[in-house]
Amino acid sequence: MRVKLRRRPVFVALVATVGLTASLLVAPGLAQAVSPPPHPSDQQIAQAAAQKSALADEVGQLGARVAAMQTQLQQLQAAQELAEQKYAFALSKYQEAVANAQAATVAIAKARARVVEAHNSLRAYAQASFMSGGIGGNAGALLTAEDPNALLEQSALQSYETTHQVDVLSQVQSASVAQSNAEAAARQAKAVQAKAKTDAALAKNAADNAVMAARAQQAQLQQTLASTQTQLNAARYKLATLNHQKAVYVAFVAEQKRIAEARARAKRLAEQRAREAAARAEEARKHHHSGGGSTGGGGGGVSVGPPSGGTWTASRGRAAVAKAEQYLGWMYAWAGGNRYGPTYGVCAGDGAFNVCHVKGFDCSGLALYAWGSYISLDHYAASQYGQAGSYHPSTSNLMPGDLVFWSSDGSRWGIHHVAIYIGGGNVIQAPQSGEVIQITPLDEVSWGYYGATRPLT
Repeated sequence: MRVKLRRRPVFVALVATVGLTASLLVAPGLAQAVSPPPHPSDQQIAQAAAQKSALADEVGQLGARVAAMQTQLQQLQAAQELAEQKYAFALSKYQEAVANAQAATVAIAKARARVVEAHNSLRAYAQASFMSGGIGGNAGALLTAEDPNALLEQSALQSYETTHQVDVLSQVQSASVAQSNAEAAARQAKAVQAKAKTDAALAKNAADNAVMAARAQQAQLQQTLASTQTQLNAARYKLATLNHQKAVYVAFVAEQKRIAEARARAKRLAEQRAREAAARAEEARKHHHSGGGSTGGGGGGVSVGPPSGGTWTASRGRAAVAKAEQYLGWMYAWAGGNRYGPTYGVCAGDGAFNVCHVKGFDCSGLALYAWGSYISLDHYAASQYGQAGSYHPSTSNLMPGDLVFWSSDGSRWGIHHVAIYIGGGNVIQAPQSGEVIQITPLDEVSWGYYGATRPLT
C-alpha cells in the first residue's frame, strides 16, 4: 500500500529541499541525515530588535536636529542680510557726512577770505588815521583848523568809518563762530557715522561667522545622520535575517516532525502487512494439513484662495519694473547701487564678500534705483518699507512695482531683504553675493515674508 502525504506550504528553496528529503525518507532504508538551518535564539532576536529600535530613535532625533539646524541656518542667513543692510545704510550716511564736511570746509575757506579782507581794510584804515591825525588829536585839530565845518565833516567821516569797521569785525567774529560750529558738527557727524559703520561691519562679521558655524554644525549632523542611517539599515537587515532564519528553522522542525510521523505510519503499515502475511501463511499451512483450500486476500490503505493714493499710478509701477529689468543678469554687489544706477560694491574685511571690483546692486540698492525717478529712498530695506508709501497690499492685491519685504523676526526692523514685484507671482531681486539679478517666484525668494509697500501712496 502506498503512503499518501498531505502537502503543506513551505519556505522557498531550503524548505522545498527539506520536503524532497522527507519524501525520500518515507521509504525505509532511504533515510539520510539532514543538517538543520541556523537557529537564532529568542535572546539574539530581542537584542537585534532593541538595537534596531535604538538606532531608529537616534535617526529620528538626528533628523529633528537637522531640521532645527536648517531653521537656525535660515535665521542666521536672515541676520547676515540684515547686518549687510545696516552696513550699507551706515556707509551711505557716512558718505553724506563726508560730503557735508567738504561743503562746510569750502564755506569756511570763503569766510576766512572775507575775514582776511576785512582785517586788511581795518589795517589800512588805522594806518591812514595815524598818518593824517595830529599830536593833540581832535582837540589840537580844532584849535588849528582854519574851517571848523571841515573839521566836523572829517569827524563824522571818521565816526562812520569806525562804525563800519565795527560791523566788519562783527562779521569776522560771526564767520569764525560759524566756522567753528561747522567744523565741530562735521567732526561729530563723521565720528558718529564712522562708529556706525564699524558697528555694522562687526555685526555682519558676527553674522557671517554664525552662518559658517551653523553650516559646519549642520554638515556634521548630516554626516552623523548618514552614518547612523547606515547602521540602522544594517540593524534592520540583521533583524530581518534573524527573523527569517527563525522562520526557516520553525518550518524545518515542522517538516521533520511530519517526516517522522510519516515514517512511523509506514513502519506500522509494514508491521501490519507482515502480520497479515504471517497470518495468511499460518492459515495456508493449517489448510494444507487439513486438506482444504481457501481463497484469501485483503488489503487496506492509509490516507495518509486695492486702494491707491498719493502720486502712484500703474504706469509708474511698470516704469520702475522696466528700470530694474535693464540689469537682469548683472552681478550682485554688496552695498552697491544708488538712485542713478549701479555702483561698485564693498569688500568685507573677512574676505567673505569680495565685491569691491563688482559693479551692480544689492537688494535695497536695486529698489531705490527702480523708484529713484519719483522718490528718494534710504539704502536700507527696513527704512524703505515705511518711506516708500503708506499702503501695504496683501499678496493677493500686489501690483507691478510694489516692494515686497522679508523679516528675520517678524518685525519691521528685522527686515533683511527687499524685492520688486513684477506681476504673475514673480519678483525681480538681487539675491546675495555670488548670484545675479534675477526673476524669482515670490514664494521662493527668502524665509520670513513680512509684507509689501506700494510706493508713492
